[in-house]
Amino acid sequence: MNHTARQFARLRGIIERLLPDTAPFLPGATDHDLDRLATKTGLTLPVDLCALLRASAGQDDPDQLYGPLNFHHFLTIDEMIGMHRMLTDAVSDMATPVEQPAYYRWTVWSEKWLPFLAFEGDCYFVDLDPGERGTSGQVAFRANVPVLDKPKAPSLTAFLTRVADLIETGHATTEESTLVLLDLC
Repeated sequence: MNHTARQFARLRGIIERLLPDTAPFLPGATDHDLDRLATKTGLTLPVDLCALLRASAGQDDPDQLYGPLNFHHFLTIDEMIGMHRMLTDAVSDMATPVEQPAYYRWTVWSEKWLPFLAFEGDCYFVDLDPGERGTSGQVAFRANVPVLDKPKAPSLTAFLTRVADLIETGHATTEESTLVLLDLC
């Protein structure tokens, strides 16, 4: 098991212990699923995202209500493809280049951003084409009305580790059926 899979297993265990009624995690993605995600989005998937998706291909949350992290749930392969396509079609023409050096290359949306956690139009995404100050694979938060702050972590593995660490050190509160982590908003 690689480091990403270990950190996800750690976080998943915490979530399932603290939120036993959360949407169930799905079995891991197959190579066919990962190839389909890459083909449909036109992206080369980073190793840590593949490791996460091989551990669990999202959560079975058809109503997308109250995911475990700031109300966000882990997206399925189909949800990732759908949200990427919807945002690309709906708002990519509003994107403008960001003056460099910066963490991001674009405002509003980039076709090189891949959401993996979402709730009501908000999402956490992996940035596969960052600005000069960013790192490829950094994780950032995009609100439905996008104002991009500093990335939440330099990689997906670092993000999963940070979330688990915040919860374990008491920096999360339980609200309804989610863990609220203000440090990740």
